[in-house]
Amino acid sequence: MVYGGKPSTGCKNCRRRKIKIVQRGDGKSDNRFQCDEQRPACTQCTNTDRVCPGYAHLFDLVLRDQTESVTRKAQRRKKRDPAAVRTTATAAADTPNNALVVAGLSGRQQRPSGRLPPSAHIASPANSGYLQSLQLQLPKSFQDAPEDQAVNAFFHNYVLIPRHPYSRRGYLDCLLPIYQNARHDSLLSLATTAIALAIEGGSPSTAHYRQLSHSFFGKALVKTGRAIRDPVESVKDETLMSVLLLSFYERVLATADFKPISGVHDTGAVALVKYRGKENGKSELSARLLLAVQTQVVDHCIQTAAPFAKTSADLDTLRPDTFENAASRLTSLSAHLSDFMAYANPILHTFQPFPSKEQLMSIVEYAGEVEARLLTWPDTVPPDWHWKTSHTFDNFPSQERKLFMWNHRADLYHDIWVASVWNSYRGTMLMIQYLTLQALGMLNPPPLSRFALRIVTAINRVQDIVDDICGSVPFNLGTKTFGGPSDRSEVRYPDDGITKPSSDYRKSAAGLGGWFMVEPLKIAGKAICLRDGQQDWILKQIERIQRIYTIKKPIDVPTSEMPSPRCPGGRG
Repeated sequence: MVYGGKPSTGCKNCRRRKIKIVQRGDGKSDNRFQCDEQRPACTQCTNTDRVCPGYAHLFDLVLRDQTESVTRKAQRRKKRDPAAVRTTATAAADTPNNALVVAGLSGRQQRPSGRLPPSAHIASPANSGYLQSLQLQLPKSFQDAPEDQAVNAFFHNYVLIPRHPYSRRGYLDCLLPIYQNARHDSLLSLATTAIALAIEGGSPSTAHYRQLSHSFFGKALVKTGRAIRDPVESVKDETLMSVLLLSFYERVLATADFKPISGVHDTGAVALVKYRGKENGKSELSARLLLAVQTQVVDHCIQTAAPFAKTSADLDTLRPDTFENAASRLTSLSAHLSDFMAYANPILHTFQPFPSKEQLMSIVEYAGEVEARLLTWPDTVPPDWHWKTSHTFDNFPSQERKLFMWNHRADLYHDIWVASVWNSYRGTMLMIQYLTLQALGMLNPPPLSRFALRIVTAINRVQDIVDDICGSVPFNLGTKTFGGPSDRSEVRYPDDGITKPSSDYRKSAAGLGGWFMVEPLKIAGKAICLRDGQQDWILKQIERIQRIYTIKKPIDVPTSEMPSPRCPGGRG
């Protein structure tokens, strides 16, 4: 699979007939000899009474297989001049190395194939030195530009991977139908290239891609400013998708460079949605983009402990009632956590004056209400969303087993996105337990008699949830310890003992598994009263993610400093 330059986008008939623009005597183009790409049939086919076969997909044209075409050309040259190959091989032995290299690259520019003709592979002292120097001096192949490689890998490894339909609450699965109609220099194209380079830059061999991504990100920002000021462009799905991709880019770079997320693109996406109004959100594609905006904003509000009530009301009035799935229901329920955190955090972190008993009790009651709502969510998920434990993944020496698994547990999920939704739910539940225990720990005197059952229940629930998060690590990371977002054949992933992990699952786990585990592991690492060694194991998994994706600085997992009730009986 090679890139053969900019292809013709005409219909298949015109491409086969080599219909091209013909220059007239006055220097202008004569469009009568050009495929005008009309749909459903181009004018050339209509005028010549041919059945127009339609147009090839853009990705099939750009990434077309050139092997057959190159083979045919080589065979035609061989038939025209059978002695040409023998002459070239004979002359090679008498030609100085540098002169031959220059002669081979001068005149008509050709892409060297990296292989010598069969007649050149002659084991003789006369030409062995030349062959070695030729292989060292000539590149094996000319590759596509880094941005083209990154975009191609981005679509094949992230966008086009099959996923459970009920796990869709993002926007990547909406990207292709919009992208294929966008211009190559459009805002969406620039934003897609920026995020593709940023993700592919997670490998040590392509770390320079992230620096290149800044250039495309800057160009995309300029076009974003123009688009949101244009009354026509600002209501297009393409513009909203571009803003979401820029927000995704910010999150990836913030994690990789250890920087806080500003959320400015999330705010801009909400403003765009409100400006578009309900009239521009009736299609299924627009509704899914609206859900993606809501998901982004909820995640940001939870991370910053900002209230979401007003934003949620604005978005709920715009989103169609019929568009709902398991993932979107969790997003709506998680919005209550952000409102709870916005209420509880100022009280728990303000010690002048010290929180009153009434304030602390109100936090405990509020936490119970939010928790009761979230506990209903697991009962609404599809049956194939429930995980099961793999019994074939622990065939390692004891030392390696401890590196990849906690307590011999490796859970299997429908796909990487279903596992991510489950971990999002677990992180939400953990935050509720943490705030509950913190509020109870600040009561003076400690209400151990009145709230003993509540304390024990919260501590046990924290342990169970953290165990579930640890059990999902092998499914997301496998045995991978380095290599960036690309799949490596030597990496093992858990299976059910009957079928091997599919290539789609392996690609999605290699590219996204570590990113999906960062936030759940950070939240789990703050837990108290865990089993001996579990917190250290969690920190080692975070360090493993750093190595895989070349994250520059350590991911911050501060040990919880909250006052908490004594852990009853400890954890063994």
